[in-house]
Amino acid sequence: MKFGKREMIMSAMVVLLGAAVYLNWQLGANSDKPGANQSDDDLGVAHYVNAGISTQDTASKRNETKISDTSSQLSETEEYFSKVRLERNQTQDELTDLARSIVEASDTGSKGKEEAVKQLNDLSNTIQQQSNIESLVKAKGFKDCIAFIQNGECSIVVTGKELRSDLLVAIKDIVIGQSGIDFDRIRVTEI
Repeated sequence: MKFGKREMIMSAMVVLLGAAVYLNWQLGANSDKPGANQSDDDLGVAHYVNAGISTQDTASKRNETKISDTSSQLSETEEYFSKVRLERNQTQDELTDLARSIVEASDTGSKGKEEAVKQLNDLSNTIQQQSNIESLVKAKGFKDCIAFIQNGECSIVVTGKELRSDLLVAIKDIVIGQSGIDFDRIRVTEI
């Protein structure tokens, strides 16, 4: 069997595409969620007994602390969504550039170009589906949402609203309507 330039390019494309999908999967399944170590926030905090501070002053200081903790948690959550969205978009941009370069390569055969065009179209459809799902979930009242579609599965991360069972079903219905992914292959996580 002859192993020429065209086969080398196609093999390299398959390896790079697989590596990009694996990286996207790893970054999308990142378990480093904001707020995970909140129980450590109060370690080392001293509380004075009978220091002459009224209970009203103490209560107002606790409320101020809760408000600042909530705002820092919000910024951590916003940072999480920004970071994950940026990493996902970079991975998808790399895959798109790779497929386009294969389509534009003059020495790639028509079969290789057809496969690259198909992968480019599939990636474009996936990006559009993810965007539609995120917009529709936000319309349900969630502050932020990010969707990951790959290998016939969808993972969604939401924040800003309590995830009740009726909202969970509504989110899964949105995913089914936009992507056709089966109900049991959709995972929703609230942070």
